[in-house]
Amino acid sequence: MRIGSALRPTRDPSPSSSRRLLRALGRLARTVHADVAPRATRRMIRRAAGRVATTTPLSASGFLGASMAGWIATSPSLLPRTWWMWAANYALSTTYGYTSGVVLGRGGRMLVRRLPHPAAREPLSPRRREILRWGGAAALVGITAYSWTRGALRQREISVLVDREPKNLATHAVGTAAGLGIFAGVLMASRVVGATARLYRLLLRAYLPPLAVGIGSALLTSATLAVAIDRLVRGQVLERMIERAEQANRLLSPDLRRPASELVSGSMASNESWESLGAAGRRIVSSAASAEEIAQATGRSARTPIRVYAGKRSDRTLEQTVAAVVAELDRTRAWEREVLVLFTGTGTGWLQEWALSSVEFLTGGDCATASLQYSVYSSALNYVLDRRTPQRAGRLLFEAVRGRLDAMPPHERPRLFAAGESLGSFAGHATFGDVSEMLARIDGAVWTGTPGFTPIWRELTEARRPGTPEIAPVVGDGEHVRFITEPADLHRPFHGRGPAFGPWLPPRVAYVQHASDPVVWWQPSLLVRKPDWLRERVGRDVTGAVGWAPWITFWQIAADMPLSAEVDGGHGHSYHEEVVLVWAAVLGLDPSVDRGRVVRAIQQRLGAG
Repeated sequence: MRIGSALRPTRDPSPSSSRRLLRALGRLARTVHADVAPRATRRMIRRAAGRVATTTPLSASGFLGASMAGWIATSPSLLPRTWWMWAANYALSTTYGYTSGVVLGRGGRMLVRRLPHPAAREPLSPRRREILRWGGAAALVGITAYSWTRGALRQREISVLVDREPKNLATHAVGTAAGLGIFAGVLMASRVVGATARLYRLLLRAYLPPLAVGIGSALLTSATLAVAIDRLVRGQVLERMIERAEQANRLLSPDLRRPASELVSGSMASNESWESLGAAGRRIVSSAASAEEIAQATGRSARTPIRVYAGKRSDRTLEQTVAAVVAELDRTRAWEREVLVLFTGTGTGWLQEWALSSVEFLTGGDCATASLQYSVYSSALNYVLDRRTPQRAGRLLFEAVRGRLDAMPPHERPRLFAAGESLGSFAGHATFGDVSEMLARIDGAVWTGTPGFTPIWRELTEARRPGTPEIAPVVGDGEHVRFITEPADLHRPFHGRGPAFGPWLPPRVAYVQHASDPVVWWQPSLLVRKPDWLRERVGRDVTGAVGWAPWITFWQIAADMPLSAEVDGGHGHSYHEEVVLVWAAVLGLDPSVDRGRVVRAIQQRLGAG
């Protein structure tokens, strides 16, 4: 069956345009997707579109825009780049630059056509045209080589700032080549889509009114593109990511041992089975410190700390998982401890062991920590697919525990603290409407690497004292809330600006964030607006050469995030030794006591020292 016969005009002499459009689209769709020779039809369209896409010359304005975006893409961001970070950065930046160049070029040509024509001038000779062409090409090549070399040298500077071994030039070269290859593929795919739309217009032009031709072509092209994207993104990428996440959650690592202490979930005495805790939960409960380890590090007698955890199971709801956590708190008599900390985990249920161990060692084991798993997916996947469940999990757990504490006599209640890192901090904040409610309902909190799109964090940052930087805002006089880039910020403002803080009064809330942590500073507004932290340029471990460009900076910071937790502690998204001193201050312990033995003990447990 031929497309022409499928689009033969109807015999009805006066049908409406809408009816003719619907009939033609229906016939074309049946032709393309019919069981009768569908492959030949689709192959014909693909080949024709491919020929148009490959033979059409590149847009000069688009090429110039891609080149300029490539120059900006070599500029530094927060962390040193691997080859694939270079590739992603270059591909996204040049794609944006080419698109912008094409749009601006077309707009400029339309504007020129509307302007009065100037007096006729003598056209350039072929020789002059050739000189201008080669001169322009040489300038582009020279600027590109200079910007790339400068960008590679900046990467060495960033590596030194965050205590990493600098990458060699081959890493940058491979990444750039891969990025340009991806850009070429995206450009070809977009040109194929455009050529397909033009083919649809040619097919429909003889049978439909002009307006209907445009609408029909757009609908058919959009439908084809939507199906292709759905099959690629949802059918190939997302489903595989979800499948791998579920497999990883079920994996039983031979390196982890089931806890022997009855005060830890997953033990023989626990209501929660070892297998049901999930991969992250099993790692968390197996790392609980013993009373002997704590006593040896502190030089004082200690108790065995309580660690409570409930994993995500398909046979129970989130409310039932919260009830399981409360049941574990009942079983272990956690309400009798001096300190109770509710940790909200990241997407997979992961918790930072430095934070857990800090609480246990600093309290001499007289504490209980509790958390749950609300998902098996990574934080990035949770952010894309479902941001409500993490918030709901944090809110339900807090309300259940807060309700039990409120029913107890005030003098018998443990002090209640909240904590979370990354997406866990974002989810933990959902419990509170504002900072006043937070201070009224808890005895303290430690939020590390809080994403910049967290509402309360944003409100506190915007209400900072004038003259204090966005990376370390001073709220009020620091009586209750303090932002900390390093332990020294616990007692005086960042860079020593202004007088030292007065006494830190309970409840104490600490926001620990590094200037080089892309998780904190990435947010959608980077697409169109330069943030204050880039204007101020005051980060200790961030190069002053970091700039801002629409779209490009957004993806540069996004590309920094996946490996941000792999840099050394004190930089990026790695919060290690510093949380010991932060937790000591939030718990109200004597700041003059040296915590070095506790830090070394935790390092030894984690194999970091």
